[in-house]
Amino acid sequence: MAHCTKCQTEWTFKDKLRTVKNLDGSAKCPYCVEKQYISLKTKRQGSMLSMIIILAIFIPVFFDIPLMVHILIGAASIIAVLILQVAIIQLSGKEEFPE
Repeated sequence: MAHCTKCQTEWTFKDKLRTVKNLDGSAKCPYCVEKQYISLKTKRQGSMLSMIIILAIFIPVFFDIPLMVHILIGAASIIAVLILQVAIIQLSGKEEFPE
């Protein structure tokens, strides 16, 4: 669950979706208007989740699966990963970079 680091208010799914849409990974808290960033831990988890899409697209190639099923598996994995990435968001009061 994502909480604002200043006012400790829990963000809704829609609020967290706004941070993912921004390319810089930041958004203003809808309650206290303090700028919040996606935490480094969340960025790392999101990159690992993205591997699911790659696996879902390439693994069915090795099996005799019809193209339509292959496309549906790829689309379902993309949707699932996007929803999971928004669900796991944790916020930080400052922008974090890897050391």
